[in-house]
Amino acid sequence: MELFTTKDNTAINYETKGSGQPLVMIHSAFENYSIFDQIADKLAHSYQIVLIDLRGHGFSDKPMEINFETYASDIKELLDYLYIRHAFFIGQELGASIAVDLAVKHSGYTDALVLINPTTVQKELPSERLFKKYADKIRTWEDDEQEKFLDKHTYASMKKIKKFSKNVSDTTGLMTEYEKRAVTKSFTRDDIAMELNEVKAPALIIAGKYDERSTSEDIETFLHDIPDAQLETFKHSGLYPMVEEKREFLEVVTAFFNVQSVLDDEQKRLQTSHKA
Repeated sequence: MELFTTKDNTAINYETKGSGQPLVMIHSAFENYSIFDQIADKLAHSYQIVLIDLRGHGFSDKPMEINFETYASDIKELLDYLYIRHAFFIGQELGASIAVDLAVKHSGYTDALVLINPTTVQKELPSERLFKKYADKIRTWEDDEQEKFLDKHTYASMKKIKKFSKNVSDTTGLMTEYEKRAVTKSFTRDDIAMELNEVKAPALIIAGKYDERSTSEDIETFLHDIPDAQLETFKHSGLYPMVEEKREFLEVVTAFFNVQSVLDDEQKRLQTSHKA
């Protein structure tokens, strides 16, 4: 565990591993960077992995008020601290919105984006939207029955998810109600405009077929509003394609980033030849 202090004196927990082109991984609301541990270890053979607990999450400081925009600025500050000038980014669910926000406001830092089950910032969290969708049916059920039902509309393989969950740090249970409220508020504002059409970096959207927290409308919005965005649907995954179809996920993501690296090298070569 390593800590970095932002300009507003917020301590951010992060970890780096591996070497090569930097690759930053951004988790969703009420998660922490341990959701990426399995694939981070694999990708660290080819990339310098940067894992970060967003402010209000994991083992980072938990302010009583969080603005959505500070998530991207925290990441930029961390990259500056690590002397990283540009990187690839993987964003999970609402972490994808943070990755997009950073790509728009700090385009020079963003070489390419992988957006996993992206969802836009709305007046309610993705988990709340999913509950509301089936509320008429399950609202009177016991909590464990509701959870089992909603899991079937979130994941493809509960066996894989249960095994995965044992290795994920459970930090949400350590949060006070005030801290939880601050995180929820940061992601449920209706005045956040996602300027998807201003994303200049190549983008790959990964959609898990069984994930209903991210709607088909969300996927279509990201796909059609981000210029030249690509879509890869994982037919045997839900919320976490990097867990339920780990090998396929690594192959797709690595291939995408490799192509971007080749194109970037070619562009640099052409720029050098023109100057000569």
